[in-house]
Amino acid sequence: MGFTGDPVWLEDVLREALGDRLHVVDGWKTRGTGAGENGSDQMGPLWGVMIHHTGNRNESIDTIKNGRPGLAGPLSQCLITPDGICHLIAIGPCNHAGIGQYPGISKNMGNTRLIGFECAWPTIRPDGSYDERERWPDAQIITMRDAAAAVVKKLGYGADRVIGHKEYATAPPNVKWDPGNIDMNWFRGEVAKDLRGDFDGPPIVIPPVLTDRQLLERIDAGVADLNRKLNGIGATK
Repeated sequence: MGFTGDPVWLEDVLREALGDRLHVVDGWKTRGTGAGENGSDQMGPLWGVMIHHTGNRNESIDTIKNGRPGLAGPLSQCLITPDGICHLIAIGPCNHAGIGQYPGISKNMGNTRLIGFECAWPTIRPDGSYDERERWPDAQIITMRDAAAAVVKKLGYGADRVIGHKEYATAPPNVKWDPGNIDMNWFRGEVAKDLRGDFDGPPIVIPPVLTDRQLLERIDAGVADLNRKLNGIGATK
């Protein structure tokens, strides 16, 4: 049985993974649809993460928070924008997964079993068209990867617990294609690398602060060494 209840730890987990890439939206701790399982108003048992795209790279926080005509908000726990910022909006159940199922997730239970990340993509042209092949911004993909890895790590799971909406909503009339042109097997591979620490940089070594005396001693030692070398050169002439 996975973690049950609203993930009140979500800010801490994402902050550790994302640092300044996390933006917290006021009211996130109490925001959700209230439509949990078995009469509950909370999440759980949590199975993993679902990745979406919004259908517009200019998607607003307000839309994710408040919903749109025909679908009440919040529409996901987080919105990840093209600049790589993850906006934490809610922790309760959200209307993001809807109708569908996936191995390990009961039919139509994605809203309560999965933490949803809506990702603002693609670019909508003035005539309303878009390019299905549009490249995702590196900053956005990296934050999507880091955020997904952080959540499944907290839950004690692996990259296999990260799925796309298109892997869950597969039966007509509710067939989805988000997150767009992202190959989810590739994306899970990137999450797995993150979980292994493949993207971690080398530790930063901060040199000790020297006292004035220690600094002078080092200078004196350097000067003495230089004099010995110069004397050696003179002796060989």
